Amino acid sequence: MMNTTATEMTTAENSHRGAFWNTSTFSLGALILLIIVATPQLICMPVTNDVSYYDLQARTVMRGGMLYRDMVEPNFPGVVWVHITVRSLFGWSTEALRAFDLFVFSLTVFLLTRFASGVRFQLAFLLFLAYYSVSEWCHVQRDLWLLLPTAAALNLRWAQIQRSAQAAVAGKTLFLYGLLEGLVWGAGVWLKPHVVIPALAVWLCSLTSPDLRTKVWKDLGGLLTGGLIAGALGLSWLYFTQTLPWFLEIQLDWNREYLAEGNFGNLRYIVLNMVARFFPYILIHLAAVPAAILLLIRQDSQRSAQTALRLRLLSALYLAWLLQVVLLQHPFDYVHFPPLLLGLSLLVYAFHCTRRARLTRWLLTASFLVMALIYSPVTKPAYLRLWSACLEQGSTGAIRNQLARIPYPDWEDMEHVAEFLKSQQTQDREVTCFSNDMVHLYLSLDLEPSTRFVYTQSYIEFYPSRRPLIFKALRESPQRFVLSNLMAGGLLVSQAKEIGPEGPNAYPPAFPEHLKAKFPFSLPIAFRSGSLVVHHYQEQPSKESSTKPSDKQ
Repeated sequence: MMNTTATEMTTAENSHRGAFWNTSTFSLGALILLIIVATPQLICMPVTNDVSYYDLQARTVMRGGMLYRDMVEPNFPGVVWVHITVRSLFGWSTEALRAFDLFVFSLTVFLLTRFASGVRFQLAFLLFLAYYSVSEWCHVQRDLWLLLPTAAALNLRWAQIQRSAQAAVAGKTLFLYGLLEGLVWGAGVWLKPHVVIPALAVWLCSLTSPDLRTKVWKDLGGLLTGGLIAGALGLSWLYFTQTLPWFLEIQLDWNREYLAEGNFGNLRYIVLNMVARFFPYILIHLAAVPAAILLLIRQDSQRSAQTALRLRLLSALYLAWLLQVVLLQHPFDYVHFPPLLLGLSLLVYAFHCTRRARLTRWLLTASFLVMALIYSPVTKPAYLRLWSACLEQGSTGAIRNQLARIPYPDWEDMEHVAEFLKSQQTQDREVTCFSNDMVHLYLSLDLEPSTRFVYTQSYIEFYPSRRPLIFKALRESPQRFVLSNLMAGGLLVSQAKEIGPEGPNAYPPAFPEHLKAKFPFSLPIAFRSGSLVVHHYQEQPSKESSTKPSDKQ
């Protein structure tokens, strides 16, 4: 079975040698060079607030706390399990987590290129170039990690199709291998349940194989059994850690409001910024969507049935993933990065399997590659000059600022805020990070948050009916300082950092006046560094200007 597959792919590859994709050696060399010159900088890049928040949850569990009860979290616990594993094995540095992320991505690329083996090195180089080029918002995220079980399941699905073509294959064998695939998809569900949609699409597409259709019930039974086992294992952890009631409360009660709210301000502005950050990779969808639809509808008659089915499976996976991202998920960079990688994989493999329009394919590929290299930070002299500094100094605030693709928060300002809080001898629960991007300080200062509502600002927005509960928890906490980012006022970075006539410990001139009357900006400023502010929380505010958070805010 597997020999037949290898022979088919070798034949397909050899049939095009001397033609469009005879670039394996060059691509391998470029890939090795890319990894050498860009990896130290990648490891020293900052991580986003989501990463630190999942670290906080992992730390809570590792210290005997309870997930969902001690920290409100709207998502499934799979990503926290990963953080617990990584932190238990490799410690608490951001470099360790980024190295793990690179390892996971490398495994994902290996599995995707194994599926499209005729262009293994070409595809690997393009995927790694995209990975090294995107912002820190796309790294160390469960959406990217979700591609690993997906790519593994895709290869298992193909192996199951090949296995079903064997006349002597036993039904028990199909069931067990289906069970293995179901376990892999089920593990992905605990990272993000949206993967069910691509999983269903891939399975339905695989039924275009007549051999598999005749054995569909054994295959389906194994898949469902594996998925149920994965679900049962996760539920068992929730049950035996006494987390299950809190998990169910969040998923069945709180999340109805979370999903319905979805207020992200100026959606057009957010999407346009995301498109700009993803350029030129965002152009992939313009070619990949029509290509995937056409590949599902009809195939080149010169292609073998095996190649045509591979292309259909990849097309179904890409379109289903893109569909659930657009219809069900938030407009965040890390959500939209995986379908771009799948679209890129589809186009590269489809180009390899196409013999027509050779010149057009050359021009399109060369144009895209030139744009990708021009816009990639890894080709910039300033980025390359940081190679030795990253090896010698590690991920310092100054280096993070130079490597960050998103200009806030300022990591040197974050260090200044940390020094101020240390000088105040802050203890557990005495600091509230109102702005999400300040939560890194809970880890760097080894402090426990003041309440279970760690993403205070976001939860006030996304859970409007819970605002009284959140403000009550804030009032009753022993908080001494509340941290905010002046970027919350809709300012540009330069405006948020500006020092006005009132001095460094006052708001910049452009800060909106109406926000100064709202929590936490109504609180006095104890310290300010750039756009980052430390507010002093007054336990007994004056009657003239109550700075306590009220239930009506």
